[in-house]
Amino acid sequence: MTTRPGRSSLSEPKQQRSRDSFAKVRAAALELLQERGTGQFSLAEVSARAEVSIGSIYGRVAGKAELLRLVQSQEFDHLDVETARRVGAAGVGASSFARATAQIVTAYAELLRSHRELLSPFFLLGVDDEVILERGRRSGNGGQDVFIRAVLTAAAEHGVELSGQSAHWAFEVFYSLSVRYLGLGVTATAIPQSAYDWQELLDRLSRTVWLIVAPPAPPHPA
Repeated sequence: MTTRPGRSSLSEPKQQRSRDSFAKVRAAALELLQERGTGQFSLAEVSARAEVSIGSIYGRVAGKAELLRLVQSQEFDHLDVETARRVGAAGVGASSFARATAQIVTAYAELLRSHRELLSPFFLLGVDDEVILERGRRSGNGGQDVFIRAVLTAAAEHGVELSGQSAHWAFEVFYSLSVRYLGLGVTATAIPQSAYDWQELLDRLSRTVWLIVAPPAPPHPA
C-alpha cells in the first residue's frame, strides 16, 4: 500500500535544547537506515540510540514515515549542493573534450559511489512512499541537469558541436549503468556482482559517454 503524505511542513523547535535533541533523532534514524540498508527498524530503536524519549519524538513527527522524509530532505539538500559543486566544476580547463567528459563522468560516478549507503535505502523506500519518491526524483533531475550542463559547457569550450539531446542520452546511459553497478535500490546483501573493478567501470563509462557525444569523424577523401 502506498504511503500518503503526512504533515506538509514542520517548523524547527524554538529552544536550542529541543533542536539539539531532534538533531540526535535524525542522526540516529540515518545511522540505522545506512546500517540496515532498508527502513526495517522501529522508532523505539531510534529512541534508544538517540537517547531521546519516544514521547519527545512523537511530539515532533507523526511517525517513522515522516521522520524518514525529514531525514531524506535534509540529506538530499546537502547532496544537491555537493553535486552542483563537484560535477559542475568537473571538466573545466581540461586539455581536450575527451578528457573533460572523462572528468565529468568520474566526478558523478564517485559521488554516487560515496553516497551509496544514503541513496540505496531511499530508492527502496520510494517504492511505497510517494513523498520520498518525488524528493528523490527532484534530486535525480537536478543531477541530470548539472551533468548535461557540464558536458555542453565542455563541448563549447573545445569548439565541439553537441546537441542537448545527445548530452541527455549520454546521461541516461551513464546513470543506468552506474546505478546497476552500484546496486542502488537493493539491500547490501544483494549488490550485483561485477566482472570488472571500479576503475575499469569508470574507464568504460567514460568511453561510452565519449562515443555518444564525440563529434563525427571527418569523411575520408575519395
